[in-house]
Amino acid sequence: MAILKAYATTPHGQVHYRYALPPDSSASSFPTLLLLHKSASSSASMIKLMFHFSSLGYPCYAPDMPGFGNSFDPSPSDISVIEKEGIVWYCNLYISVFTNLGFWNVKNGGVHIIGHHSGAALAPQLAVLAPDIVASICLVGPTVVGERERIAMREKFMVPFNTPEPSGAHLQKTWDYLGRMGVTSAGSGSSPPKECSDEDLELWQRELLDHVRAWKGRLQIYGAVWAVDAEHLFLQVKCPVLALCARDDVLWEHLGYVKKVRPNDASVGVAEVKGANFSVDRDAVGVIEVWKPFLEKARD
Repeated sequence: MAILKAYATTPHGQVHYRYALPPDSSASSFPTLLLLHKSASSSASMIKLMFHFSSLGYPCYAPDMPGFGNSFDPSPSDISVIEKEGIVWYCNLYISVFTNLGFWNVKNGGVHIIGHHSGAALAPQLAVLAPDIVASICLVGPTVVGERERIAMREKFMVPFNTPEPSGAHLQKTWDYLGRMGVTSAGSGSSPPKECSDEDLELWQRELLDHVRAWKGRLQIYGAVWAVDAEHLFLQVKCPVLALCARDDVLWEHLGYVKKVRPNDASVGVAEVKGANFSVDRDAVGVIEVWKPFLEKARD
Protein backbone atom coordinates (compact mmCIF):
# COMPACT_ATOMS: atom_id res chain seq x y z
CA MET A 1 0.00 0.00 0.00
CA ALA A 2 1.26 3.47 -0.90
CA ILE A 3 0.75 6.54 1.24
CA LEU A 4 0.52 9.59 -1.01
CA LYS A 5 0.78 13.31 -0.29
CA ALA A 6 -1.19 16.21 -1.73
CA TYR A 7 -2.37 19.74 -1.07
CA ALA A 8 -5.85 21.21 -0.84
CA THR A 9 -6.19 24.92 -1.58
CA THR A 10 -8.34 27.02 0.77
CA PRO A 11 -8.94 30.79 1.02
CA HIS A 12 -6.51 30.79 3.95
CA GLY A 13 -3.70 28.77 2.38
CA GLN A 14 -2.79 25.25 1.38
CA VAL A 15 -3.59 22.29 3.62
CA HIS A 16 -1.18 19.39 3.21
CA TYR A 17 -2.49 15.87 3.71
CA ARG A 18 -1.51 12.24 3.41
CA TYR A 19 -3.88 9.64 2.07
CA ALA A 20 -3.94 5.92 1.38
CA LEU A 21 -6.58 4.22 -0.76
CA PRO A 22 -7.37 0.52 -1.10
CA PRO A 23 -6.21 -1.10 -4.37
CA ASP A 24 -9.69 -0.80 -5.88
CA SER A 25 -11.05 2.20 -4.01
CA SER A 26 -13.85 2.71 -6.52
CA ALA A 27 -15.35 -0.61 -5.49
CA SER A 28 -14.65 -0.31 -1.75
CA SER A 29 -17.67 -0.48 0.54
CA PHE A 30 -15.59 0.51 3.56
CA PRO A 31 -16.16 3.90 5.19
CA THR A 32 -13.45 6.56 5.17
CA LEU A 33 -11.11 6.95 8.13
CA LEU A 34 -9.96 10.43 9.12
CA LEU A 35 -6.80 10.57 11.24
CA LEU A 36 -6.05 13.79 13.16
CA HIS A 37 -2.59 14.27 14.67
CA LYS A 38 -1.58 15.81 17.98
CA SER A 39 0.36 18.97 18.69
CA ALA A 40 3.08 19.44 17.69
CA SER A 41 3.35 16.39 15.44
CA SER A 42 2.05 16.06 11.88
CA SER A 43 0.19 13.56 9.72
CA ALA A 44 3.43 11.56 9.61
CA SER A 45 2.48 10.22 13.05
CA MET A 46 -0.49 8.41 11.49
CA ILE A 47 1.44 6.46 8.85
CA LYS A 48 1.45 3.12 10.68
CA LEU A 49 -2.31 3.22 11.21
CA MET A 50 -2.87 4.28 7.60
CA PHE A 51 -0.83 1.37 6.25
CA HIS A 52 -2.79 -1.12 8.30
CA PHE A 53 -6.32 0.12 7.76
CA SER A 54 -5.95 0.95 4.07
CA SER A 55 -4.75 -2.64 3.56
CA LEU A 56 -8.06 -3.77 5.08
CA GLY A 57 -10.05 -1.68 2.62
CA TYR A 58 -10.52 1.62 4.45
CA PRO A 59 -9.72 4.85 2.54
CA CYS A 60 -7.54 6.89 4.93
CA TYR A 61 -6.94 10.64 5.06
CA ALA A 62 -4.63 12.46 7.49
CA PRO A 63 -4.29 16.26 7.19
CA ASP A 64 -1.62 18.49 8.67
CA MET A 65 -3.31 21.01 10.94
CA PRO A 66 -2.75 24.68 10.00
CA GLY A 67 0.51 25.70 11.63
CA PHE A 68 1.87 22.13 11.50
CA GLY A 69 3.67 19.87 9.06
CA ASN A 70 3.50 21.25 5.54
CA SER A 71 0.21 23.11 5.92
CA PHE A 72 -0.04 26.91 5.90
CA ASP A 73 0.54 29.11 8.94
CA PRO A 74 -2.55 31.04 10.06
CA SER A 75 -2.30 34.73 9.17
CA PRO A 76 -2.79 37.51 11.76
CA SER A 77 -6.40 37.85 10.60
CA ASP A 78 -6.85 34.07 10.93
CA ILE A 79 -5.42 34.16 14.43
CA SER A 80 -7.86 36.88 15.49
CA VAL A 81 -10.74 34.67 14.31
CA ILE A 82 -9.24 31.59 16.00
CA GLU A 83 -9.15 33.53 19.27
CA LYS A 84 -12.92 34.05 18.93
CA GLU A 85 -14.06 30.76 17.37
CA GLY A 86 -11.48 28.37 18.86
CA ILE A 87 -11.49 24.80 17.55
CA VAL A 88 -14.60 25.51 15.46
CA TRP A 89 -12.36 27.48 13.08
CA TYR A 90 -10.09 24.46 12.56
CA CYS A 91 -13.07 22.12 12.15
CA ASN A 92 -14.88 24.31 9.63
CA LEU A 93 -11.69 24.59 7.60
CA TYR A 94 -11.28 20.81 7.67
CA ILE A 95 -14.91 20.28 6.66
CA SER A 96 -14.48 22.53 3.61
CA VAL A 97 -11.35 20.59 2.61
CA PHE A 98 -12.92 17.16 3.16
CA THR A 99 -16.05 18.18 1.26
CA ASN A 100 -13.98 19.27 -1.73
CA LEU A 101 -12.03 16.00 -1.56
CA GLY A 102 -15.35 14.19 -1.89
CA PHE A 103 -15.43 11.99 1.21
CA TRP A 104 -17.27 14.20 3.73
CA ASN A 105 -20.63 12.51 3.22
CA VAL A 106 -22.69 9.51 4.32
CA LYS A 107 -21.44 7.24 1.53
CA ASN A 108 -20.54 3.75 2.83
CA GLY A 109 -21.69 4.67 6.30
CA GLY A 110 -20.06 8.04 6.82
CA VAL A 111 -16.66 8.91 8.29
CA HIS A 112 -14.91 7.43 11.32
CA ILE A 113 -12.39 9.66 13.10
CA ILE A 114 -9.38 8.94 15.25
CA GLY A 115 -7.81 11.94 16.95
CA HIS A 116 -4.69 12.16 19.09
CA HIS A 117 -4.46 14.81 21.85
CA SER A 118 -5.29 18.06 19.98
CA GLY A 119 -6.79 15.89 17.25
CA ALA A 120 -8.88 14.23 19.96
CA ALA A 121 -10.18 17.70 20.87
CA LEU A 122 -11.23 18.36 17.27
CA ALA A 123 -12.96 15.00 16.80
CA PRO A 124 -15.92 15.66 19.17
CA GLN A 125 -16.44 19.09 17.62
CA LEU A 126 -16.55 17.57 14.14
CA ALA A 127 -19.02 14.97 15.41
CA VAL A 128 -21.27 17.71 16.78
CA LEU A 129 -21.01 19.86 13.63
CA ALA A 130 -21.79 16.90 11.35
CA PRO A 131 -23.71 14.24 13.32
CA ASP A 132 -25.08 12.63 10.15
CA ILE A 133 -21.59 12.18 8.69
CA VAL A 134 -19.35 11.29 11.66
CA ALA A 135 -20.15 7.66 12.45
CA SER A 136 -17.74 7.20 15.37
CA ILE A 137 -14.78 8.84 17.07
CA CYS A 138 -11.71 7.34 18.74
CA LEU A 139 -9.92 9.67 21.16
CA VAL A 140 -6.28 8.83 21.91
CA GLY A 141 -5.48 10.99 24.91
CA PRO A 142 -8.94 12.58 25.27
CA THR A 143 -9.17 16.19 26.43
CA VAL A 144 -12.56 15.81 28.16
CA VAL A 145 -11.61 17.64 31.35
CA GLY A 146 -13.24 20.04 33.80
CA GLU A 147 -12.69 23.80 33.93
CA ARG A 148 -10.12 23.64 36.74
CA GLU A 149 -8.09 21.05 34.84
CA ARG A 150 -8.32 23.04 31.61
CA ILE A 151 -6.95 26.11 33.35
CA ALA A 152 -4.07 24.06 34.80
CA MET A 153 -3.26 22.49 31.42
CA ARG A 154 -3.39 25.88 29.74
CA GLU A 155 -0.92 27.32 32.25
CA LYS A 156 1.39 24.34 31.84
CA PHE A 157 1.40 23.88 28.07
CA MET A 158 0.89 27.44 26.81
CA VAL A 159 4.49 28.24 27.73
CA PRO A 160 6.54 28.92 24.53
CA PHE A 161 9.45 26.66 25.42
CA ASN A 162 11.12 26.47 21.99
CA THR A 163 10.96 29.93 20.45
CA PRO A 164 13.80 30.10 17.88
CA GLU A 165 17.07 31.46 19.28
CA PRO A 166 20.21 32.56 17.35
CA SER A 167 22.27 30.12 19.41
CA GLY A 168 20.12 27.19 18.34
CA ALA A 169 19.44 26.39 22.01
CA HIS A 170 15.77 25.89 21.16
CA LEU A 171 16.71 22.76 19.22
CA GLN A 172 18.23 21.14 22.30
CA LYS A 173 15.27 22.27 24.41
CA THR A 174 12.88 20.61 21.97
CA TRP A 175 14.97 17.43 21.84
CA ASP A 176 15.01 17.19 25.64
CA TYR A 177 11.29 17.97 25.89
CA LEU A 178 10.45 15.10 23.53
CA GLY A 179 12.60 12.74 25.59
CA ARG A 180 10.71 13.70 28.72
CA MET A 181 7.40 13.20 26.91
CA GLY A 182 8.25 9.57 26.15
CA VAL A 183 9.26 9.61 22.50
CA THR A 184 11.45 6.53 23.07
CA SER A 185 10.72 3.04 24.37
CA ALA A 186 12.29 4.12 27.66
CA GLY A 187 9.03 5.95 28.33
CA SER A 188 8.50 9.39 29.83
CA GLY A 189 10.63 10.73 32.63
CA SER A 190 12.40 13.71 34.10
CA SER A 191 15.31 13.51 31.66
CA PRO A 192 15.88 12.10 28.16
CA PRO A 193 17.47 8.64 27.93
CA LYS A 194 21.11 8.65 26.87
CA GLU A 195 20.73 5.57 24.66
CA CYS A 196 17.91 4.38 22.42
CA SER A 197 17.26 2.09 19.47
CA ASP A 198 17.56 3.14 15.84
CA GLU A 199 13.76 3.11 15.59
CA ASP A 200 13.47 5.33 18.65
CA LEU A 201 16.07 7.71 17.28
CA GLU A 202 14.29 7.95 13.93
CA LEU A 203 11.01 8.84 15.64
CA TRP A 204 12.78 11.31 17.94
CA GLN A 205 14.38 13.05 14.95
CA ARG A 206 11.09 13.23 13.03
CA GLU A 207 9.23 14.65 16.03
CA LEU A 208 12.02 17.18 16.62
CA LEU A 209 11.59 18.56 13.11
CA ASP A 210 7.80 18.66 13.44
CA HIS A 211 7.89 20.35 16.85
CA VAL A 212 10.47 22.94 15.81
CA ARG A 213 8.43 23.78 12.73
CA ALA A 214 5.19 24.14 14.75
CA TRP A 215 6.46 26.30 17.59
CA LYS A 216 3.78 28.93 16.82
CA GLY A 217 1.00 26.58 15.73
CA ARG A 218 1.35 24.63 18.99
CA LEU A 219 0.35 27.65 21.07
CA GLN A 220 -2.49 28.58 18.72
CA ILE A 221 -4.19 25.18 18.91
CA TYR A 222 -3.55 24.80 22.64
CA GLY A 223 -5.22 28.14 23.27
CA ALA A 224 -8.23 26.96 21.26
CA VAL A 225 -8.38 23.52 22.90
CA TRP A 226 -8.19 24.66 26.51
CA ALA A 227 -10.81 27.38 25.93
CA VAL A 228 -13.48 24.77 25.10
CA ASP A 229 -16.05 23.59 27.62
CA ALA A 230 -15.04 20.03 26.79
CA GLU A 231 -17.55 18.39 29.10
CA HIS A 232 -20.49 20.25 27.53
CA LEU A 233 -19.21 19.46 24.05
CA PHE A 234 -18.77 15.77 24.85
CA LEU A 235 -22.36 15.55 26.07
CA GLN A 236 -23.52 16.62 22.60
CA VAL A 237 -21.71 13.81 20.76
CA LYS A 238 -24.24 11.25 19.51
CA CYS A 239 -22.01 8.67 17.80
CA PRO A 240 -20.10 5.80 19.50
CA VAL A 241 -16.91 6.89 21.28
CA LEU A 242 -13.73 4.99 22.15
CA ALA A 243 -11.25 6.67 24.49
CA LEU A 244 -7.67 5.38 24.68
CA CYS A 245 -4.72 6.51 26.77
CA ALA A 246 -1.34 5.33 28.06
CA ARG A 247 -0.47 5.44 31.75
CA ASP A 248 2.56 7.62 31.04
CA ASP A 249 0.58 10.01 28.83
CA VAL A 250 0.19 13.52 30.30
CA LEU A 251 -3.59 13.10 29.94
CA TRP A 252 -3.86 9.74 31.75
CA GLU A 253 -5.04 11.27 35.02
CA HIS A 254 -7.97 12.85 33.16
CA LEU A 255 -9.14 9.72 31.32
CA GLY A 256 -11.80 9.06 33.95
CA TYR A 257 -13.68 12.19 32.89
CA VAL A 258 -14.90 10.36 29.80
CA LYS A 259 -16.99 8.02 31.95
CA LYS A 260 -17.68 10.63 34.63
CA VAL A 261 -19.35 12.92 32.11
CA ARG A 262 -21.34 10.07 30.54
CA PRO A 263 -21.76 7.38 33.21
CA ASN A 264 -23.45 4.10 32.27
CA ASP A 265 -23.36 5.06 28.59
CA ALA A 266 -22.82 1.86 26.61
CA SER A 267 -21.83 3.84 23.51
CA VAL A 268 -18.68 5.12 25.28
CA GLY A 269 -15.74 2.75 25.75
CA VAL A 270 -12.40 3.22 27.51
CA ALA A 271 -9.19 1.20 27.09
CA GLU A 272 -5.52 1.44 27.98
CA VAL A 273 -2.73 1.50 25.41
CA LYS A 274 1.00 2.12 25.68
CA GLY A 275 3.50 4.55 24.23
CA ALA A 276 3.32 7.59 26.53
CA ASN A 277 2.37 10.66 24.49
CA PHE A 278 3.19 8.91 21.20
CA SER A 279 0.79 5.95 21.29
CA VAL A 280 -0.21 6.07 17.60
CA ASP A 281 3.47 5.60 16.72
CA ARG A 282 4.97 3.66 19.59
CA ASP A 283 1.97 1.40 20.22
CA ALA A 284 0.25 1.33 16.85
CA VAL A 285 -0.36 -2.41 17.34
CA GLY A 286 -2.12 -1.78 20.64
CA VAL A 287 -4.26 0.98 19.15
CA ILE A 288 -5.18 -1.26 16.21
CA GLU A 289 -6.14 -4.16 18.49
CA VAL A 290 -8.72 -1.99 20.25
CA TRP A 291 -9.84 0.34 17.46
CA LYS A 292 -10.38 -2.34 14.79
CA PRO A 293 -13.18 -4.25 16.59
CA PHE A 294 -14.68 -0.93 17.68
CA LEU A 295 -14.82 0.17 14.03
CA GLU A 296 -16.37 -3.11 12.96
CA LYS A 297 -19.04 -2.84 15.63
CA ALA A 298 -19.73 0.81 14.79
CA ARG A 299 -20.21 -0.17 11.14
CA ASP A 300 -22.87 -2.77 11.95
